[in-house]
Amino acid sequence: MKLADLLQGGPLLFDGGMGTMLSRHGVPADCDSGSANLRYPEIVADIHREYLAAGAKVISANTFQANELRLGDQTEAAVSAAIAAARSAGAEIVALDIGPTGELLAPMGKLSYDRAFQVFSRQVLAGSAAGVDLILIETFFDPEEIKAAIAAAKEHTELPVIATMTFGERGRTITGATPAQAVAALEAAGVEALGVNCSYGPDQLLPVVEQMLALTRLPLLVQPNAGLPVFRDGKAEYDLTPDQFAQKLAAMAEMGVSMLGGCCGTTPEHIAALSGRLKNK
Repeated sequence: MKLADLLQGGPLLFDGGMGTMLSRHGVPADCDSGSANLRYPEIVADIHREYLAAGAKVISANTFQANELRLGDQTEAAVSAAIAAARSAGAEIVALDIGPTGELLAPMGKLSYDRAFQVFSRQVLAGSAAGVDLILIETFFDPEEIKAAIAAAKEHTELPVIATMTFGERGRTITGATPAQAVAALEAAGVEALGVNCSYGPDQLLPVVEQMLALTRLPLLVQPNAGLPVFRDGKAEYDLTPDQFAQKLAAMAEMGVSMLGGCCGTTPEHIAALSGRLKNK
């Protein structure tokens, strides 16, 4: 499967938040999302079905946290179950979703580049064996760690690789990387597409998106949160309505963003609203 072929029909719609939906479906907060594939596979599949019904064309498997540092010997089983849940829901295009390890790379932390590469390689090999169509590496803030994930994907598969990073209020990642530095690092690593996800809402990400569009000719994926989080009773909530979210992302499609979806706080309602606005583009 070539990414360019998927983009022939206009903007490509990805799904939205998984953690938000696991909570909505009653999965206990103490259940790691990767473990949910083994403990609640039908719930995971039902969430995928909701996103497909909303119009999503690419389903991200519930593998964001499915790495050996979190799951140990259950890694392969959790990844396989995640891909099976997406396929059982009817997904034709399934992405292996790879998130950060959760540990900082040296010198800021104790995790070496080589060890990170090993962790990502195990996840990539499990996803490839389960039959994913592409690899989505997302929510990274450290250029070195995301390069380790990309290297693992490139070494062990020939699948298209999309890599997105997350930025703070001042347009930099937690480690201080600018959009220009992110684009340079991701292009040098050989990804087929790049972009930004999570972070804040569409308004806060707009300057980052504008910079990336000006700096690269690669396809851009944008998956913002549903606005800025508001904490009520100790719980993060997102107040951007589906229509508001869809309006802002449809405007990004007009600017040249070719792949769109949602992250924290987004639901099938947000994706359905966006799908409706993208139909004629």
